[in-house]
Amino acid sequence: MSLEVNYVGTKGSNQQEAEPINIPAPGPGSIQARRPYPRFGNMNIHSQARSSEYHALQTKFQKRTSGGLWYLISHTWSQSLTTQPAPGIGGNFTYDTGPAAFDIPHILTMSFGAELPFGRGKRFLGNAGTLANGFLGGWQAQSIVNFRSGLPFTPTVSRDVANTGAGGQRPNRIGAGELEDPTILAWFDKTAFAVPADFTFGNSGRGILRGDHQWNVDFSLFKRFSVTGSQTLELRAEAFNLFNSVYFGLPNTAIDTTAGGRVTSTSNEARTLQFGLKYLF
Repeated sequence: MSLEVNYVGTKGSNQQEAEPINIPAPGPGSIQARRPYPRFGNMNIHSQARSSEYHALQTKFQKRTSGGLWYLISHTWSQSLTTQPAPGIGGNFTYDTGPAAFDIPHILTMSFGAELPFGRGKRFLGNAGTLANGFLGGWQAQSIVNFRSGLPFTPTVSRDVANTGAGGQRPNRIGAGELEDPTILAWFDKTAFAVPADFTFGNSGRGILRGDHQWNVDFSLFKRFSVTGSQTLELRAEAFNLFNSVYFGLPNTAIDTTAGGRVTSTSNEARTLQFGLKYLF
């Protein structure tokens, strides 16, 4: 058996980004007339305004095959952050730092393989006859179990409160926003957020809430039958998402609509069973 622990970190600076430069200041009246360059609509420049960083503690515990059993357990505890333009919270040349869209704090993977203790030379049916051993002996099982944390999402308002033409505007945060028992009809607490006053930007941060986590179990059972010489026949039965578990996608993020907070999709696939027969020669 072996245990391995690592710190892994990366940092990216001056990464290319398309950055808006023609968003007007918040205020009443025509958006177009208030733009810095009123003869033009939305304009972007290519800048090096994005940066990123990743920090992780990675742990792996492994047992190599002995006694018909092997397993591998690995866990990653990490944080992935980006700093990038955020015109929805301040207009031109405004930036914020928050979790990357793919940030997953915890990923746990457990895999194992085992020879089942049935058949000749095993704990059970060790003196099995040819027929019984042919059907019951020599089976092996393998499984992979995965867990991951939920992905981040950002509460938003559905309309252009600041009157700047910039999308992705945010509410003011007045509470935590998390629910103890979220449901698909109310994944987060909309009352923890308020629509900003007209012609202002909200103060809520990026990626402050999380979607559903995921557990998944894949399992396979297989056996090789000796045909003659080096030729074998392999029978496999495999199940993906063995328990047919359901996990949900991200909710509607608008805090000022009826649909806000509702989940309308799943983030994983339904159970799939497959059977295979392979002839090796």
